Amino acid sequence: MKKIQLYTLIMLSFLFVQCNETDEKESSPVASNATYKVTFEFNWNNQDFPIDYPSNAHFSKLIGWSHASTNSFFLIETMASEGIKDMAELGATATLENEINEKINNGDGLDFVIGENLNGGVGEITVDILVNKENSSVTLATMIAPSPDWYVGVVHINLFENGEFIDEKIVDGLIYDAGTDSGTSFASNNAETNPKQPISLITNLPLGNGITIATVKFSKQ
Repeated sequence: MKKIQLYTLIMLSFLFVQCNETDEKESSPVASNATYKVTFEFNWNNQDFPIDYPSNAHFSKLIGWSHASTNSFFLIETMASEGIKDMAELGATATLENEINEKINNGDGLDFVIGENLNGGVGEITVDILVNKENSSVTLATMIAPSPDWYVGVVHINLFENGEFIDEKIVDGLIYDAGTDSGTSFASNNAETNPKQPISLITNLPLGNGITIATVKFSKQ
């Protein structure tokens, strides 16, 4: 009888521990925010992109923010803001920074980031960016320089999937036309597009040749 009682006690203790562990797992809250290291690996070289490749190829400061997935800023088929225009045509970031920070201050975004420029067509730019459940998408862009109004970007990359922040995501940086300058090559003179056209993906030469110009890695810290 004592052996049966001891066995029963052991089993009850085991079940109690298991239930506690299960309860702890089920009640563990999902983190409300996460920080990601974002690495842009650029590969704009004259072998893969030989047509009119400029002698002074480079990229402007990487700029962007975290925001809700429902936000339309930077989406294709929308009109470029003055800040996007300045970034895409001149590599200037002051106006775009003001636009993004105004959105964040109005509760329409979470974290603004600006990174370094790249003095060449090949190399890396890295930034850290904060996201939360409500603002789990990231948009980052940098001017392809020189160019009329072309830029490389990752637009609306969602980092919260299936109820949790993902550990890692790797995507291609895509090539965009801001729709504000009608030049056709890197060294084209300023040719303001009138009327402005919506933001679009570039699929034509000299850049749209099917080769990836940048690979972007998001790593949760």
